[in-house]
Amino acid sequence: MTLLERQIQTAQRILWWNRWQNCLAWSLTVAALAFALCVLIQRLFDLPVPLLIVAAVFGSAAVIASVVWATIRRIDKAAAAAILDRNAGLRERISSGLYCLSNPDPFARAVVTDAERVGASVTVKQHVRLELPRPLAFTVGSMVLAALMFLITPGLLKSDKALEAAEQSAELQQTHIAVKREIEQVRKLAEANPALADLTPELASVDSNFGTKLQRPESVRHEAAKRIDRLEDTVKQKRSSDKYKAVPEMQRMLRGLKTPESADAPTEKLSKALAKGDFKEAKEEIAKLQEQLATLKADEDQDLVEKMSKQLDDLAKQLEQLASDDKLAQRLEQAGVGKEDVDRMLDRLSKADVEQLKKQLEEKGLSQNQIESLTKQLQQRQQARAMAQKMAQGMKQAAQGAQSGQMGQAAAGLQSAGEQLGELEQLELEMNLLDAAMADLKNARGNIDNPCSKCAGGSKPGGSCSSCGRSSGRGGMGGMGQGRGGLAPEEQTNVGFKTERGKVHGGRGATIGEFLIDGEQVKGEASASLGEAITA
Repeated sequence: MTLLERQIQTAQRILWWNRWQNCLAWSLTVAALAFALCVLIQRLFDLPVPLLIVAAVFGSAAVIASVVWATIRRIDKAAAAAILDRNAGLRERISSGLYCLSNPDPFARAVVTDAERVGASVTVKQHVRLELPRPLAFTVGSMVLAALMFLITPGLLKSDKALEAAEQSAELQQTHIAVKREIEQVRKLAEANPALADLTPELASVDSNFGTKLQRPESVRHEAAKRIDRLEDTVKQKRSSDKYKAVPEMQRMLRGLKTPESADAPTEKLSKALAKGDFKEAKEEIAKLQEQLATLKADEDQDLVEKMSKQLDDLAKQLEQLASDDKLAQRLEQAGVGKEDVDRMLDRLSKADVEQLKKQLEEKGLSQNQIESLTKQLQQRQQARAMAQKMAQGMKQAAQGAQSGQMGQAAAGLQSAGEQLGELEQLELEMNLLDAAMADLKNARGNIDNPCSKCAGGSKPGGSCSSCGRSSGRGGMGGMGQGRGGLAPEEQTNVGFKTERGKVHGGRGATIGEFLIDGEQVKGEASASLGEAITA
């Protein structure tokens, strides 16, 4: 490539760049005006238009259009040489040299030589300079106009029906968020509750495909309330089973126990724990008696063995006496139930017995409330009586073993009574967990039924609603502001209580029982450590 051709090519590039800038400015002007029109329509009618994507599309289209436009209208070599001659005042010497470049005539070669000599002394960038695009002012003005369109109030020309639909859509979305969070909270609380481990299908159905086809906020809340109600009914049904009803009946029965008058009686603490209905403490006292029996010798500690044997036998007799409910048996006999049937029902009550009893009581003219009350008392008493009799048998076995000097038999009897107390302790724990679960479900049901009027329960985590303050993650008296110290004012208010499971984390403790997913519950007890076993 000759020097003359390089000079002309440099001028051609500069001129193309200037032309492309002009094309780009005009393209951006048109794109900005079109975007301003889109923004105007979107703001006036509050349409769901993604303006950021629209701006990106218009901008990309403007750049592509300017490149194509500038390429189509590109400047050829002859025009670039003529412009260079005109700007440098060379009187067409560069363009003449370009014309004669391929001519072998001596005169033409002389013209080319003269053009190259003159072109060598000319700096192209000094005569063909980069220029600002002429329509730049129009481009800036159109962009400012597009930005001013955002100042228009959204929905200025929107109809009332469209506004109502938009508000309903926003409310529906907010309701979905609030209800979904409540459902998720219920699921997490239920999964963390070991007493609900056998309700996995019910828990999975609470939030499966929730609210995807519901288009009204009240329908979403109604569906969520129904699902929580179904789960609460399932928990209530489990809570109302006979094995749990027997626990408070057993505690009521044990309140009639008499504690030994002597302060140094071996079974004093055990009797007091049973009278209070504290199964955990009673189980611990049973374990202490077992350790004490392991260290006693029938010959050397005869007095203590006899005292313990007598007190265990007395405790067993009291349990047997408490297990026999003469008042309930008398009421059933007065209602027409035979004594043999009463004894059999107190020992073992089947569904057929319950139906037969209801039929007999109905024939005797008892009201439905009286029939249900007697039946309920009999079911609870039967369960509690079986537990008390099993505990009494263990105490009696321990007393007989200690009296005869057979410490192994005595320890086995106490072991049996301890197992019964462990079962009662576990049932009481499950009852408390089920009560806490029902309280959580009732609380979630209330949040869904009575949402905050301002945030509809949809305030974001980390933020706070000025009305209800939910999901704020803050504490203290009142809203945000500058603290000034002082004490909170005192005011007499109504008092209410609720059952709630504390969110605590503790280390591994003594095992009361184990919950298995695919099997029956395994009953167990805390085993003594190696050091305690060696000491015993």
